[in-house]
Amino acid sequence: MFGPGGLPKGPRRILTATDLPLVGIMDPEVHAERRKPWNRAFKAAALKEYEPLIATRASQLIRVLANQHGEIDIGRFFNYFTAATALSHVPYLGPYGGRIPAIAATVDRLLSYCRDFTMRRIERGSEHKDIFHYLTPFDIQQNNDDQPDKPSPPIKQLLDDGVLAIVAGSDTTSSALTSLAFCLATHPAALRRLQAEVDRFYPPGADPCDARHYRDMHYLTAVINETLRLYPPVPSGMHRRVPHSSHGVMLGPFFVPGGTSMFLHPYSMHRDARYFSPFTDGFWPERWLVAEGGLPLDDALKDAPDGTMDTASPAKVNHVTFTHNDAAFVPFSHGPGNCVGKQLAMQEMRAVVCSLLQKFDLQLREGWDVQEYDKGFKDYFVTTRPEVPVVLRARF
Repeated sequence: MFGPGGLPKGPRRILTATDLPLVGIMDPEVHAERRKPWNRAFKAAALKEYEPLIATRASQLIRVLANQHGEIDIGRFFNYFTAATALSHVPYLGPYGGRIPAIAATVDRLLSYCRDFTMRRIERGSEHKDIFHYLTPFDIQQNNDDQPDKPSPPIKQLLDDGVLAIVAGSDTTSSALTSLAFCLATHPAALRRLQAEVDRFYPPGADPCDARHYRDMHYLTAVINETLRLYPPVPSGMHRRVPHSSHGVMLGPFFVPGGTSMFLHPYSMHRDARYFSPFTDGFWPERWLVAEGGLPLDDALKDAPDGTMDTASPAKVNHVTFTHNDAAFVPFSHGPGNCVGKQLAMQEMRAVVCSLLQKFDLQLREGWDVQEYDKGFKDYFVTTRPEVPVVLRARF
């Protein structure tokens, strides 16, 4: 039962680690219904509402970085916390993992934080149209003018949505930004080219969080996409399950019986030469410009990753086979279960990168072994990343 203003009567139940397996929604119809307010929360008009919030946080990040001295681990400033979702691959182990003190205590702290944050947001009401404005048809501060007649969702559903919004919207973005900083710091030519594009659209004094130019910054998009290709924040993707009531489905030549869970593994697919070549394992943002027709292949090959090709040899250049399959690029998953916050994540990354490169040059620690990043890039549903030691130098 809900009391005045849509808040629950009686004691509030605290989520614990054993609740994790209950968060997933397997029924497609239930998922589609639950997703509707999320779709509305990330439509183009709604994204405009988030621009001031993104600008405030990006500016705060730059101010904090400006106050650092000497070498820093730049990933630490992107990585606010590590999400406790490793059990998503083996949900049937959740009830057992939740009873192991070392695991349960950490997960419970995260869930309690998310729960308290969500409850404070519900009680406070909408000050502006943020994500929860669309998730909660009720509002104790003002009437929700989007769907005023829709019944209030159960408080358990709102708490689950709060956990999802906090976890999915933080660690994945920080992972992508850390990998992007690593790729740029280890590829000075790409860094200079992207910095030149930033300077063209956002010269000194311009607001790098003004989103009006982002769509015209093709190299910025290419750099982000290439980072996500090599280092997807969710490397093994999300599992899908054929409904138990189904007679099974055919996936190409393979029959998958009802009740079977499966994964489409983005990390492996992104690094498959059948879909992305040449330089399949190399950081080469130019491939995205070639694919969209904005850069001739011969010109793109002049910026080949170091040590991968002798571009001075016309014979080698003429025999390069270019392959690019957008359908194999799935860092945000695919279909009705894809990442609903993709456009917001892209906007956040564009704002942070433009703000960072407008103000600073990045230089890696001298002598640091760049192979350490790949060794430490580990998949626990979302990723853990090693430190990326850099020195930031003010440009102006």
